[in-house]
Amino acid sequence: MNIVSKIANRIALDIRRGLHKKSAYDYPSVSKGWEKYETPLIGGDADGTFYDPFVRNVNGSYIMFVSHRDTKSIVRCDSTDGIHWSKPVCILKNDLESTWEKSVNRASFVIKDGVWHLWYTGVGDRSYKIGLAISKDGYHFDRYKGNPILTPSDIFEKNAVMNPCVIWDDRCGLFKMWYAAGEQFEPDVLCYASSEDGIIWEKSKSNPILYKSKNKYDCYKVGGCDVLKVNNAYYMFYIGYENIDTSRICVAQSINGIDGWIRLPVNPIISPTKYAWDADSVYKPSVIYNMQDKEFMLWYNGRKNHMERIGLASYKKTENKI
Repeated sequence: MNIVSKIANRIALDIRRGLHKKSAYDYPSVSKGWEKYETPLIGGDADGTFYDPFVRNVNGSYIMFVSHRDTKSIVRCDSTDGIHWSKPVCILKNDLESTWEKSVNRASFVIKDGVWHLWYTGVGDRSYKIGLAISKDGYHFDRYKGNPILTPSDIFEKNAVMNPCVIWDDRCGLFKMWYAAGEQFEPDVLCYASSEDGIIWEKSKSNPILYKSKNKYDCYKVGGCDVLKVNNAYYMFYIGYENIDTSRICVAQSINGIDGWIRLPVNPIISPTKYAWDADSVYKPSVIYNMQDKEFMLWYNGRKNHMERIGLASYKKTENKI
């Protein structure tokens, strides 16, 4: 591509983003009852770009596995309050000699029987796949030798499966995974799979279980999610795309966590804040529900220009619905 073509493409891209940016503030920055923590918690000029967090409470402490774009690796941060975080520590490096994980990112973890199971996205030249790594301490992980454990196979998955969100269900003795699939840059749909051992997965015949709707906030596509079971319902917090440059955080509800997902009328719950650090888009939520305080804590990555950082929003649950 010559210099003239590069300049023309750049101008076209800037025009497109300018048009899309006008619609970024069509919704309030937070839905009723939600509050944003004003400043980002992780990331910046000194530390680089962080995205797609996954947070869980382990023995009273918050542990975040998050993607670090600068090193193409997955790092861990710890916190006692969910606001103040330790310095990032790399727990899984990329493998430049691999054909499918030259970059690793978009992870989730489950601790079962004292073993840390880490599912992550491996980025190759032409595809995204999901791999598994195991650890005894949450810091030193060994890759499963049979990786990858989940690959694109259905037409709607195109050449990418990514953003695994995994929980262990004691009642049925299964690992349950929700994952995004479709385009590599930003996925198109959300899908479901289950496994007895976390290695061999059975994809649901209902896939895709969530895709774009007629609502403006997710009329283009849907992406990375976190799923919680609260009382007798599953809540899916997911990325809703209005266009390729504008995304928001939305929520849907299902009785069985597989099909019958209903978007809640409060959508979208988190949107860009004009002039703030998340002024252009908000992405990939990770959510914890405190049963005692009836409070949702939601971490997400926000983007302004080319910088992505991790922020926090919260919601006090006063009724039976979000």
